[in-house]
Amino acid sequence: MYLLFLCVAMSIPCIATAQFFEKQKVVVWEIIDNNNDVKVSSGIKTEIKSKMIEAFQGSRGYEAFECNTADVEQYIKAKGWSMSPQNIARAVGAKYGVNYVIFTSIKILERSNSYDEYKVHLSSEFYSSETQKSERMAYVDIRSDNSLIPGACAELLSNLLQENLSASNNSSYSSSSGSSSYSSQYSTSNRQSDYVETAYGLNMKMIFVEGGTFTMGATAEQGSEADDDEYPAHEVELSSYYIAECEVTQAQWQAVMGTSIYQQRDKADASSTYGVGSNYPMYYVSWYEAQEFCQKLSIATGRTYLLPTEAQWEYAARGGNQSKRYKYSGLHQLSAVGWYEGNSGDSTHPVGQLRANELGIKDMSGNVYEWCSDYYSSYSSTKQYDPLCGSGKYAVLRGGGWNSSASNCRVSNRNYYTPSNRDDDYGFRVVCIP
Repeated sequence: MYLLFLCVAMSIPCIATAQFFEKQKVVVWEIIDNNNDVKVSSGIKTEIKSKMIEAFQGSRGYEAFECNTADVEQYIKAKGWSMSPQNIARAVGAKYGVNYVIFTSIKILERSNSYDEYKVHLSSEFYSSETQKSERMAYVDIRSDNSLIPGACAELLSNLLQENLSASNNSSYSSSSGSSSYSSQYSTSNRQSDYVETAYGLNMKMIFVEGGTFTMGATAEQGSEADDDEYPAHEVELSSYYIAECEVTQAQWQAVMGTSIYQQRDKADASSTYGVGSNYPMYYVSWYEAQEFCQKLSIATGRTYLLPTEAQWEYAARGGNQSKRYKYSGLHQLSAVGWYEGNSGDSTHPVGQLRANELGIKDMSGNVYEWCSDYYSSYSSTKQYDPLCGSGKYAVLRGGGWNSSASNCRVSNRNYYTPSNRDDDYGFRVVCIP
């Protein structure tokens, strides 16, 4: 099978200036079928790619190329990389000098009872060989005949790419709903507010989360999967804070607490481990032990480290004030952002391998559940300000784990367990209060 390559100038000030720049190459890597009952056939996927080629072939900003996918996959395997979007883009860039890779997912969200109307959700993600660039989402209604899907999708993608061509020089775009703006480059390396905690040799990156107001709980994108305890959806206002980019790793845990994953496994009276290594997330950790980790780190640094409140956790998972209202933390497609029962291979994975969310935070959906500082309680419909439930029987867990269903990895999904419990998919990350 061969790849179709497109070329588009994505970072220039406007389309009128494209002729002064060398054409940039973009590969259409994959059309991902996210449907359950109504499948998009391989023929339709191929036609979507062909329609995209037709849409851009005549533009001065595009070129079309072909490349063998097996070569790319072999290159990635030889490097020992995972088949993540970032690594695919790195491989294609290294081997063929391609600037960007496009990953497109298609999902039929609704059909009428008479089977004559389709609503298609099309999500297109752009990755460069260096960093993830931007994402586009939109809806298109297809009536009467699903054979219209390829043409409609190609037209939609054409419009989305044209937006990139005419974007401002600072690469700020409007979302499909027009309700928010975001940077096309998700890297937070230049953000002065972030810092790295070096105590104990942790090298733990802390991401600044600007405070704001958000709707917590069963918001629209969570759909019918929302559980009863996610209602009522309610407003929460939070102060600013920092949150760890990734879950606490086994090396970081041992540096602060002095115990290995095997010792924690034995404390849990368990017999198995599910991923061992310095950069794997720590698990078999109780809520009490996670609190102790925060206390020791606070004493060593003079900063205030805590477990995130449930509200802080959800706000960060949703992308804070940069939120695109995704179902999972960073995307509607879980496999690109989280390790869960569908892709984990029955194990945890090293932190930070998958795509970051809008704030540059990783692994908030899947890999291991994360303890929060709250005790579990029912939601209130009234607006909350920096809420924390300080008493109860069970402590809150968020985010889902390597053996969780996709539904349990949603940003609004809630779980809880006794604070003394250690389990093979219970870990945590920390926050720091300025």
